[in-house]
Amino acid sequence: MKNSGLTTNKKSVYKYKNRNISVQLTRKYRKTSDEVAPVFWRITFNRKLKHIFTGFEFSSDDWDDFVNRDLRKHSDCKQTLDRYLRLTLIPAIDGLAEKNSFSFDALDKLINNSPDSIGLNEAFDQKIALLESEYRIGSAGVYKATIKALMRYKYFRQLRNRVDKNAFIALCKEKRHITIGKEVLDIAQTIRFEEITPEFLEECEKFWFETEITPATMGIYMRTLRAIINNNRGDKPYIDAEKYPFGVSRGKYAIPEGGRREIALSIEQIWKIEDYQTENITLATARDIFVFMFYCNGLNFGDLCRLRYENIDVSNDEIVFQRKKTLRKTAKPTFIYVPILPPMIEIINRQGNKEQDGYIFPFLNGIEPTDSNERKIINAMRLSLDQINTSLKQIANELGLDPDLSTSYTRNSYITHLTSELLVNPIVVRKMVGHSTRKDVTAGYVKLTAKKRREINLKLLNPEKNYAAINSGRVI
Repeated sequence: MKNSGLTTNKKSVYKYKNRNISVQLTRKYRKTSDEVAPVFWRITFNRKLKHIFTGFEFSSDDWDDFVNRDLRKHSDCKQTLDRYLRLTLIPAIDGLAEKNSFSFDALDKLINNSPDSIGLNEAFDQKIALLESEYRIGSAGVYKATIKALMRYKYFRQLRNRVDKNAFIALCKEKRHITIGKEVLDIAQTIRFEEITPEFLEECEKFWFETEITPATMGIYMRTLRAIINNNRGDKPYIDAEKYPFGVSRGKYAIPEGGRREIALSIEQIWKIEDYQTENITLATARDIFVFMFYCNGLNFGDLCRLRYENIDVSNDEIVFQRKKTLRKTAKPTFIYVPILPPMIEIINRQGNKEQDGYIFPFLNGIEPTDSNERKIINAMRLSLDQINTSLKQIANELGLDPDLSTSYTRNSYITHLTSELLVNPIVVRKMVGHSTRKDVTAGYVKLTAKKRREINLKLLNPEKNYAAINSGRVI
């Protein structure tokens, strides 16, 4: 007798049974130190177990919420699991049970040949839903961009003549920088895992090159696709070893290295931007934010937007914060300590919020810094960043600097100047910018004091410039 139905109590969630075959959704650790753990369909038959990876991962708290609470953030995930259980697992189990021919191998064959078995699009959707449920909006954006780029190539691949192909390439080039709004180029195509061959990837790379996607971005897309195919934390990859497309051997596809474009300015060029004079408020804001990011240890724009007045340590005249990028990756918090230099004080006094009880800069005003607001935060930062980078290109044109100037140059310029010009110990540089030093056994012996950090960054200042706040570390 079959007992079907989905439950969401503390003891079980998405549970099904037919005779001596049972199915239950379960969260399974690989290591007890894991912050998050994958979720599997656990199938039990004659006291033997088989686990099928769902594509989802949960922290302990999120799993408890998923099982015991009906939260909107889990709705897409629950719909995906519900559909897979009802349309794929249950029909396959019932069919085999009725014929008394159930085995794990037989179940594998039915699932893999089922029209409802997971495809590349669905695997991406599951990963994106997982990342968004954890408010990892930036990472989810990378997966979204990758599947969209793959679907554009799939559409291009189906075009019959060169005229249509050239027209589509031109359209992709025209819209390649549009990421939000009605003008975004979204092409819906279904892609099966069996389509992902070395030949598919080689031709895809050529198409992306023609649409002026940079080698670095191609590398990101291909590594993201490889992560999906590898089915990280799952029982096995979505593509078997003999058909696995990636590798360096003959007949396999090698992901391009991409190379790092030189986007560092000299310290003299940084000073040139700092001295740039304009009556245009938008240009002045872009100048100030760029200069602040440079002196703030090459801070990135996202972390700048999140800075709050509570991050200012008045006892040491430093800004202390954690990079958003590393918050989920390390069990032990990694803090960055930034000496507050005179130009930083001047910029805060010009551009910062006058009420010193929230964000330092006004880009996220009105948005509370909570996980549930992460999408709003990302969207607000993107709009501000686009305007600042557009203004920086105008400033670069007037000053005769790199026409591609953007906020990305600040971090590279800071690191390059410390390592190449000031010859600061690389371990010290990594500590200053928040890069990992865990693999360097000597890093534990390098102790940076507030005094030493200030000595290093004071060497960045223009010795010919007089700062109004030269003797003060206080924001007024």
